[in-house]
Amino acid sequence: MNRREVENLSTGLPLKEYVDFPGKSRFAYTLESVPSDVPLAEFREGTLRIVIPAANVRDWASTDAIGMYFELAASGSLLKLAIEKDLECVDGPLDERDPDAFPRSVKSC
Repeated sequence: MNRREVENLSTGLPLKEYVDFPGKSRFAYTLESVPSDVPLAEFREGTLRIVIPAANVRDWASTDAIGMYFELAASGSLLKLAIEKDLECVDGPLDERDPDAFPRSVKSC
């Protein structure tokens, strides 16, 4: 997530994105910050919904930590969630660089 997306999420605005596939299929996902103590992930009708406790999001947004990581029970196994900050691209084409990416000086943990 870039700086703008992290800031929006930390103020309670959800992140919503989608990918269109040939044949008019669509995969969508939402990431929400809610006043809860427990993260949640669910998949319904082509949409992945991830809910993260607001306190975790605020803490993450206000530090230089790269990611938030959670493990959720899922049908006898573990679903591992990784939500990470996008770091600036230093060697890709200029037109693919995100001006809102985090600087590479951000710590990894």
